[in-house]
Amino acid sequence: MIAGTMPKWQQYGHRAPLVIVALFGALMWWGFHTAPSHQSQGRNGFATICLIVLGLSLIAGVLWFWKRLIKEFNYGGRTFTFNTLASPEMQVRDLSAIEEVGELTGRGGPLGFCIKFRDGAKLYLHHGVSNAAALAERIRYDLGSSAPDRIAAKRRRLAFALFIAICAGWLAAVATSKFLQRLPPEISKTEFLSEVDERHVDKVVIRDRELISGTSSTRGAFRVRMPVDDVMVNELRSRGVVVEFETSSDLTP
Repeated sequence: MIAGTMPKWQQYGHRAPLVIVALFGALMWWGFHTAPSHQSQGRNGFATICLIVLGLSLIAGVLWFWKRLIKEFNYGGRTFTFNTLASPEMQVRDLSAIEEVGELTGRGGPLGFCIKFRDGAKLYLHHGVSNAAALAERIRYDLGSSAPDRIAAKRRRLAFALFIAICAGWLAAVATSKFLQRLPPEISKTEFLSEVDERHVDKVVIRDRELISGTSSTRGAFRVRMPVDDVMVNELRSRGVVVEFETSSDLTP
């Protein structure tokens, strides 16, 4: 059984920011209500609101951190029991719920350990808590692999997923290229009308009144993008070209 408790001085140190904010808020309230009534309150009121918002944000951040900061713990090899600085209520988590125990570092260097759970939750264990290092080492041992090994496994899974994504993209590019190669070459409107004038085209299919496809006796299959109105249709038919119509909905199975 491994047990540990955060020293009193460290608990007071973590609670100090909240006490300072509370004292500052009390002083600000006292100064605001004791100010002479003839002074303009517009600018002072705006500054007060800004300070209140800043203070509430700081309080919320401190409380968020307290909920994840371990105050006391017990570990017997299978279950991890702990409470946080925000609540004295003891919580119990099974070893199987823990994903890894990582390092908690700050600007000044190592601060302690970060216990990550499989559901995404995190707990912070500072070096000042008694037996913190022993707990981290024991949990890592019981998990069967150290944190660096788990990080390496994650990287391998990420590399494999990246490889699959690259292969899928390459296959999609190849399929698109082959599909485009099967399409007949596209010619200009001028080239198309020239083929019609020279009687090289016997039949065309007009799709959605904007795409013409057909076969020339000299250049083979072709397609041309151009707006097609009734005048153009009548002109093609007058030159002996069989005209058929097709819409995109006709191609939908």
